[in-house]
Amino acid sequence: MSRWKKLSVLAVAAVTAVSMTACGPNDSEGESGALERLTDDIPGSLQAAADKAKETETVRADMVTSGGAADSEMQMTMDFRGAVSFEMVGDILGEPVTMRMVDSAIYTENSAEDRELYNGKRWTKIDLDSSPEGDVGVDQMLQESDPSQQIETLLELEGVTVAGEETVDGIRTVQYTVTTTPEKLAEAQPEGSAESSDLSAAGDALGVTEVTIDVWIDEEYLLRRFRMDMGTAGVTTADYYDYNEPAQIEAPPAADVVDLEEVFADLEGSFAELEDAMKEIEDLTGGN
Repeated sequence: MSRWKKLSVLAVAAVTAVSMTACGPNDSEGESGALERLTDDIPGSLQAAADKAKETETVRADMVTSGGAADSEMQMTMDFRGAVSFEMVGDILGEPVTMRMVDSAIYTENSAEDRELYNGKRWTKIDLDSSPEGDVGVDQMLQESDPSQQIETLLELEGVTVAGEETVDGIRTVQYTVTTTPEKLAEAQPEGSAESSDLSAAGDALGVTEVTIDVWIDEEYLLRRFRMDMGTAGVTTADYYDYNEPAQIEAPPAADVVDLEEVFADLEGSFAELEDAMKEIEDLTGGN
């Protein structure tokens, strides 16, 4: 896999992880019987959780994906104030990864080997607004990373049920579950969204016929856990905590960053010069 492709995959994986988030600020009603309300009124409870999600400022999450082509473990800090930003540390595609997204740019920490390729620069930058491979869909996925989207998707699906009550990281929650098809899940996404087409494609390419989604909502209508089981394509579980705790995510110092757009521009210039030189040689030799 080329370095650009690998970085694109990492960026998409990370952004997709952000789009799973559905949570809100810690301002519980504090009334008894909240779990009963969560159990008795499924649509109302999910809508309340989705509404809370729109007020989210910051959150942290531990995410694990297993059983598919790319096992991963990562810890994320996400900031939804203004443009979405995040910092992620973990292991993706079998490699340690540290990544930040700030102002629609992805910064990936280079390995010691890669730093030698980039004059010792510690970070590589991908500007999502001018990506040379726009078909990776990252920019559109960023636009669809509303933290309420995953819960609102459940509201569009038929057959959501209560699986029971469960304690997640010491917090009492109600678990909701639904099993559907990739096609129906795609239809539940916003019309024309990148995620919609990706879900359908994944179902066809990976032979996925069923998708099971579970969410765990606490008494404050906060998402505490999200799980998506796509069978042979893998299972992703995310645990959320530290709602609205202080978080500061900044771009690395410019002096320590290599911009891939500039790297590609230099390569294109070099190839153009080589092509001109080859043409001159051909003219001098008469094509022989």
